[in-house]
Amino acid sequence: MNNDSKEVRLQGTPICRGVSIGKPILFLPAEETVPEFNLNDESLEAEIDRFRKAMRLSRKELETLQKSLYTEDLHESATILESQLQMMQDPMLTTHIEHAILSTRKNAESVFQNQVDQYKIKFDTIKDPFFQDRFRDVQDISRRVMGYLRAKQRLSLASISPDSIVFAKELTAADTAEANNAAASALVTEYGGPASHAAIVAKSKGTPYVSSIPLEGIDPSAHSLAIVDGRTGEVILSPNLDTLRHYQHIRSQLQDHLDKLEDIKNLRPETFDGYTVRLSANIEMASELESLHIHGGNGVGLFRSEFICLSQDSFPSEEEQFAIYKELVEKMRGLPIVIRTFDVGGDKCLSMQQNKETNPFLGCRAIRFLLKEKNIFKSQLRAVLRASAFGDVSIMFPMISTLSELLEAKEIISEAQKELKSEGKKYGYVRIGCMIEVPSAAIIADLLAKECDFLSIGTNDLVQYALAVDRSNHEMSSLYTPTHPSVLRLIKLIVHEATHQGIPVAICGEVAADPRFTPLLLGLGVHELSVATRYLPAVKQAIRNTSIVEASRLAEQALMLTTASDIQALLTQEYKHNSPDDCFYNY
Repeated sequence: MNNDSKEVRLQGTPICRGVSIGKPILFLPAEETVPEFNLNDESLEAEIDRFRKAMRLSRKELETLQKSLYTEDLHESATILESQLQMMQDPMLTTHIEHAILSTRKNAESVFQNQVDQYKIKFDTIKDPFFQDRFRDVQDISRRVMGYLRAKQRLSLASISPDSIVFAKELTAADTAEANNAAASALVTEYGGPASHAAIVAKSKGTPYVSSIPLEGIDPSAHSLAIVDGRTGEVILSPNLDTLRHYQHIRSQLQDHLDKLEDIKNLRPETFDGYTVRLSANIEMASELESLHIHGGNGVGLFRSEFICLSQDSFPSEEEQFAIYKELVEKMRGLPIVIRTFDVGGDKCLSMQQNKETNPFLGCRAIRFLLKEKNIFKSQLRAVLRASAFGDVSIMFPMISTLSELLEAKEIISEAQKELKSEGKKYGYVRIGCMIEVPSAAIIADLLAKECDFLSIGTNDLVQYALAVDRSNHEMSSLYTPTHPSVLRLIKLIVHEATHQGIPVAICGEVAADPRFTPLLLGLGVHELSVATRYLPAVKQAIRNTSIVEASRLAEQALMLTTASDIQALLTQEYKHNSPDDCFYNY
């Protein structure tokens, strides 16, 4: 430790929990000017071969990295890389480039970079953080391919020294995947949110991660030691001896807690007084299902079907979708799966829309888009219905705001069933549900519940719309509070009306994955929690650490409080009482 350096404390945004102590390093891939030159006739075929070789080697590199992640049982991280491998098969990054080399007679580097620039223009119009991550995938692919085209060594986190804390402007999923946990013990970036691909990989690997740390004026190499607290978002450079000892003790506690979580993954998700909760997973790809089975999930509570069309310029056909859904259902091994119809439109899959909107979050998205584009909608419903012949399948409609939307969507399902029957194509029984994501749906939950077999609350959007706060706006993050009394009252109303109709209610938003919220949600009467697979053990432990009687008491107490901060304090206090040894959340 550098005793001559004064302790420096920086406050960022916590992305992945955990504590790390190590040597800070700066990871800044160099930006280089891409050369452009003309080719003669004799050079064109050789240039195309050179481009194909660069793509082939880049794919092989990603496949090797993906295989190593699967070997480490990091299935979610491997799934993220699968999206890059799929993008590398996209004609826009393969045959389109080859045709452009022939037509422009320019070198592969310049043509490829021009295509990446076109992607940037396209993605810059989309505010959704997910789509910004898609462009980061494109950038990462570009960096790999350019490395082979220019025969230069690509900067990689795979080669850093052990116990390093990586400081970077931002990181891609592949950057994070390449980093060996023993080497990159923590990540600190200026940009990147909790839903970024880099964040997802870091969480699946258990790498502490803090973002929103401005790097201007900071020279990590001037400090011999750094501490990253992924629970609070604090980064400490040149810690003093007392600070160092404090965090060494916390780090030891955290490891003990993680070891205990491994012991409960095969136990039932039930409270200690016998109340059973369905604990399911949110997934985007079939490859994530292995992680579901490993962590002992009860099924899939949300399959985000729009992910199958994000890398395409048109919606997949019925047959293409049927193959995907059938594979999903067969990999469920008899467990139930809820397939949400395309949540597209507005700020998602804009290339599939004719008109751009000034306020896409309030525009033609989700069920509104599907009811407008009924051929697309029916094609998807037919594919899902056909897949239901192979297992337990439910269909869920996103962003329902009126009863008429739900009734019209159900009518299209009936039409699809009649068509399949007349064509002699098999389909099974499907339950029908809808997402409650906007206040209007919550207020008419009694009407919606009469027409559904289940309801699922998307708390991310419900909080956003109820509080009129853009959840992707970091400047407004202090106003985005899931513990706001209005949100709790809306959840209580939804559950009450659903229970009156005898149907279950699930929650599939981020609060479902936070074990501090678990007793509150159970106490409000929620029947199912659906979370990313990596959170299944922690939420299961939270369920097993509470009783339904105490959870009901906690919910009644929370509903009487008047501010979000008071409710948050109550949940934290209760969690400390139920899980005194959990230093991930108790601090």
